[in-house]
Amino acid sequence: MKRLALPVLCLLALASPALAQFPPPGIYACLDATGKLFGTLSLFVAGDYDFSSDSIERGQGQLASAGPSVDALSGPLADIHLKGSFVTDEYGETTFSFTTDKGALTCALPKRS
Repeated sequence: MKRLALPVLCLLALASPALAQFPPPGIYACLDATGKLFGTLSLFVAGDYDFSSDSIERGQGQLASAGPSVDALSGPLADIHLKGSFVTDEYGETTFSFTTDKGALTCALPKRS
């Protein structure tokens, strides 16, 4: 049992940073480069999402994350070739910065009042 404990702990230590890097679920407001609302990204556990917008077709899909990088694998965000990254600040607030065929997008949780 002791011989098994060290390899298991090593595997958990290696996997933990990757698991911690997945973007947090939430409902994010996405703004274009001019600050105009482009759409709403509802991000669920394991990268499933729903995107609603007046600029592109509404739909569901899958996002992939490797470290802070995010790529759309399927759905309306893949159709516009969404790629980018996210950062979570010391307050736990996450901001996404994306490039798309429709221009740059920034997505964040709405500010609390």
